[in-house]
Amino acid sequence: MLLVARKNLFSEKTRLAISIGGIALSVFLIGILPSLFRGWSERVGSFVEDVPADLWVASEGTTDFTAAASILPGALGLRLELIPEIDVVAPLIVRPMEMSRAGDDPDNTFDVHFVGYDPEIGLGGPLEVTEGKSPPGPGEIIVDEQMHRRYDVDIGDRLVRGTKSLTVVGYSKGGDFVYTQVAHVTIETAVDFLALDPPSQRTFFVMTLENPEEREAMARRLEVAVPGVEFITGESFAAETRDRILGQILPILIVVLIVAFIVGLAVAGLTIYTATIEKSREYGILKAEGFTNWYLYRVVFEQSMVTGILGFLVGAAMTIFVGPFAQTQVPQFVVFVRWQDILGIAGATLLMSLIAAYIPVRRLTNIDPVSVFKG
Repeated sequence: MLLVARKNLFSEKTRLAISIGGIALSVFLIGILPSLFRGWSERVGSFVEDVPADLWVASEGTTDFTAAASILPGALGLRLELIPEIDVVAPLIVRPMEMSRAGDDPDNTFDVHFVGYDPEIGLGGPLEVTEGKSPPGPGEIIVDEQMHRRYDVDIGDRLVRGTKSLTVVGYSKGGDFVYTQVAHVTIETAVDFLALDPPSQRTFFVMTLENPEEREAMARRLEVAVPGVEFITGESFAAETRDRILGQILPILIVVLIVAFIVGLAVAGLTIYTATIEKSREYGILKAEGFTNWYLYRVVFEQSMVTGILGFLVGAAMTIFVGPFAQTQVPQFVVFVRWQDILGIAGATLLMSLIAAYIPVRRLTNIDPVSVFKG
């Protein structure tokens, strides 16, 4: 039976190759898009999660880290330090902005997530400095290594915004948000660079507790004691950041996945249907010789499965190898492929193959063996 299915398929190698290519493209999209979304999700929230703080402090209504729509008085930090259960309180000044390199076209800007921190405390500063000086001094800045790779920002370059500039003195890692990267300066440099008024204004505070296991209970107590201020765990703040950035992308990805599945289904269905129509006489002869409809159905299903398997193998290979290669060429193309994804792709291909065989099967039912011998 499999021999009959293979003979029907491979009798038109060009058509089979086009079908395999269509299914492979569909499989590639079904595999790469969720992996891309997962890679973005890992990058977008990782900095907030990796800061070794038990609680983040923000003004009420703050949605996420990247928007940085929080304004807090510096005196709040002093009040929090007086609470016995709190170990360390560190201030942060955070601003999303566009900057350019000195000497470049001023319109050639890139996004920077500007973070001012207290180097004497260290909390909220660079997660890991991979090269150069740390902590930065007055008028100095440490940029994420992805900014160096994407925009050729080197140690010694000056980053410009308006009439002010900062000198790059080091690279850090762990602050890549895909569309922007974290860059660290001292609190004093941030106050001067942003011309904060009042100078004591802060965006966030990050805290560690004497007993980290009590952080949720402590957050509830502090929110009652300090109206208008939110105390958020790092995991929750990272999740809110992901939701804001990726929440609008997810519906688009779902639509593209559905379209990819439909395209693969259409290509496979058209190939199997055409092969069935062209072999109608042969199928009629088999029915006349006593072969049952069930036997013919199995032939069609095996044709569809062979096409699907070949397309799956090509598409899965593209997902595994093309994704990482594309990431090296385009750093924003962050993919994270798991073995569970390959199983999911296999399941989608199986479903695609089964549905694609349905219409040709109905066609076989209507073949009249007598008509084969007429004329």
